[in-house]
Amino acid sequence: MAGFRLPSLKSLANLSGISARVSTGPQHFQQLKKFQNLVQHRHRSSTASSVNLSSERINDNVVYSRHEDCFLHTQTMVQRFFEQASLWPNHTAVNEKLRILKHVCVNTNTLVDFVTSKGKAVTGINNSWPHPSSRECGITGRKYTYDKVRMLTRRFGSALVRMGFKKSEVLGLVLPNLPEFPIVMLGAAGIGMPVTTVNPIYTAEEIARQMQNSGTSVVVTIPQMADTIREVASLCPEIRRLIVVGGPQEGFVSLSEMFQDSGDLFDENIEIDPFEDMFVLPYSSGTTGLPKGVMLTHSNIGANVQQIVHPGTCRVIPTTSSNVSDSFQEVYICVLPFFHIYGMVGTMFTGLDHGAKLVTLPRFESESFLNCLYQHHPTMLQLVPPLVSFLGHRPDLKLEAFHRLHTVFCGAAPLGPAAANKLMDRLGRRDILMQEGYGMTESSPVTHMSPIINNQIGSFGEPVSRTRVKVVDLNTGESLGPGQEGEMCVFGPQVMKGYYKNVKATEETIDSAGWLHTGDIAYYDEQNQFFIVDRLKELIKVKGLQVSPSELEDVLRRHPAVLDVAVIGVPDDIAGELPRAYVVKKNGISVSKDDIAEFVDVKVAPHKRLKGGVVFIDAIPKTNTGKLLRRELKSMLLSQIS
Repeated sequence: MAGFRLPSLKSLANLSGISARVSTGPQHFQQLKKFQNLVQHRHRSSTASSVNLSSERINDNVVYSRHEDCFLHTQTMVQRFFEQASLWPNHTAVNEKLRILKHVCVNTNTLVDFVTSKGKAVTGINNSWPHPSSRECGITGRKYTYDKVRMLTRRFGSALVRMGFKKSEVLGLVLPNLPEFPIVMLGAAGIGMPVTTVNPIYTAEEIARQMQNSGTSVVVTIPQMADTIREVASLCPEIRRLIVVGGPQEGFVSLSEMFQDSGDLFDENIEIDPFEDMFVLPYSSGTTGLPKGVMLTHSNIGANVQQIVHPGTCRVIPTTSSNVSDSFQEVYICVLPFFHIYGMVGTMFTGLDHGAKLVTLPRFESESFLNCLYQHHPTMLQLVPPLVSFLGHRPDLKLEAFHRLHTVFCGAAPLGPAAANKLMDRLGRRDILMQEGYGMTESSPVTHMSPIINNQIGSFGEPVSRTRVKVVDLNTGESLGPGQEGEMCVFGPQVMKGYYKNVKATEETIDSAGWLHTGDIAYYDEQNQFFIVDRLKELIKVKGLQVSPSELEDVLRRHPAVLDVAVIGVPDDIAGELPRAYVVKKNGISVSKDDIAEFVDVKVAPHKRLKGGVVFIDAIPKTNTGKLLRRELKSMLLSQIS
């Protein structure tokens, strides 16, 4: 997620120096453990915390959340789901749209591409369990009740144990949004296996890189990805099994067969430390560099879910009764990908925690999306800016479908006030809450949400419960007061454990006191509302998706005509940013800009392609030690634009 970026950006060239950092090492983890012990003590003494860290909103230029401390449980994510699911066992948890077609279509575009695509609608697998559902597929109508999800979670976990998988081995999940997504995640996590999620549009090389780094031993995917995953397995000798959701594939075990397991090997008393053991291992480029595994524990994700649904933070209403016929149930249209931390936590796990019905769409296709809205009447919409614009500009929008809608939440990229106001005017109801938020994979992800009352256009909000935020001087590291710009740092129970097998990157991102340095330049006003000014980090955000300049530079250096290269993001009205390559050509070799772009196109996912162009230059600006000075290229670009 990302907050709204102010229209009048200040050039990075005007911001000298870098944040003062204190070496991390073991001290960060001691700080984290101290906080965890405090949480455990509070939990034992009361079912809900009575201590309010928010009593002083600002202390030494550190902004505290104004919210009361949210409840923090000490369960694993699986234990928490089982407990909550028992409250509404017969309610639909996941559901797919009622139009049976033959194939699951892999999401081959980014969200903005979805909005303008004319692709065919997509489907899921046939309904093998015709019971009421906990989740529902938005294409086929396949659905599972909360009780069914709970049962299949046990069966899948037991089947993994029967195959020989053990605690701490990693499961790779390469799936679009399907009702089976949370079942696979929870089943693996229930036997102590962390899950690393992968964007299905990635190439075999990109997927293999993540599988190798994470040490993945089993991969779950769909038939349309079978050839790609076979290639991945050939590159990753640690992968012992391949599992397919759907029709039989050579070399794959069928998920439907695993769902026939007795479930007797699923040990609900397995020793899992919620504060230490990984639940999910998504990959992020962080503030700079190649994608890194982000170690998020059961406690990290569990805390963030409670921070999001905490009373006064949002309008989420828990399912009110175990009786389906007379209870209220939130309804989410799940078009945001579950492999992304926003869709995973902000939609899927938040929804499951309070008994929502999740209607899944494997990809965005305009008519399927609209039909889902019209059929299921959502109560809350989790969107990204392109979808806000899409709905706001639909003259044929059937407004009666939104009679139950109470909130529109937007994240992943900046949302302009024009787009927000356009949608609100189109819906024609002033009682609908439009919220923005800020977060990053490293914070599970949410750290800020705009308030329910008196939220400000242009602000991404205020700290959520149990979260502290400060803005520090880029040269001295000193905490700054209202109206002063610096790097934003956050502290709270949602902050990651660290980067997987990368102590150096962890120490560069989390300081010895446990503060996560976001790499974003921000300020806050007298009401403690936060505003993004620019990004200190070099990460490119294309339509809400991360693109690592280092990764693209590594690909470009393999071209025989490229002597040197640097990649930056260039502004784009629709995508937010697009990657642009500045290339120094080798002498005596003829090459065109199109040749360079096409070389990259076949090696990376669509959102990573050089749609911002290729520019030939004589030399790449660098420091005396050879470090790329991308900020000088960015400064040159901004001066050209102005």
